[in-house]
Amino acid sequence: MKKALLPIYFAAATILLSACKKESIGDPPPDNFGPLTTGTNWTYKYTEGTTSTNFKLTVTNRDTVANGRTYRAVTSSDGSTTYMGKVGSDYYRFASFPGIGVNSFEELYLKDNKAVNETWTGTASFKYLGTDLTANLNYTLKGKGESRTVNGKAFNNVTRVRLDISIFGTVVGGGDFYYQEGVGLIEDIILITVPGAQAYTSKQEVVSYEIK
Repeated sequence: MKKALLPIYFAAATILLSACKKESIGDPPPDNFGPLTTGTNWTYKYTEGTTSTNFKLTVTNRDTVANGRTYRAVTSSDGSTTYMGKVGSDYYRFASFPGIGVNSFEELYLKDNKAVNETWTGTASFKYLGTDLTANLNYTLKGKGESRTVNGKAFNNVTRVRLDISIFGTVVGGGDFYYQEGVGLIEDIILITVPGAQAYTSKQEVVSYEIK
């Protein structure tokens, strides 16, 4: 998630700012797989095709209310802002999937109370060749308590989520997302292939982080 993918996980600022009430409140308690305490930050290496770059995300003390949920504003070193939140065991963010033309929608990206191989679903609306269509999002919790090494660093309590995106019943791609307890997202790998369009591929890997 980054640059063009800020778009994929971080591109809702304009819509949110125009549609939602903003307010400042105290810091929320730490989250298991999505810490959002003020000052928490992550540096990621983002690769799209053969091009790589680093960027830094920093949790602010600003909150936004959208769809009855409170979102924390997370700023990026590239100047963009994302909004992330948690209600009980459910983790939300505003997301986009540029590979299939999906713009800003509220995504329930993780349910940490699910057992391995349990699923949940979502939808996203988009316009293709002038026609309004719906993409079906199918999530599967593929692993809990896993070990994974990212950029030479070992993580030992990783939850893995698989997302499959389908249109008209045909899977057009998706991604694998890895979340470390107490840290958040440590890696994602995305591949989207829409007939008649160039394949979209990206990878994001955590380089360093500071959890407040």
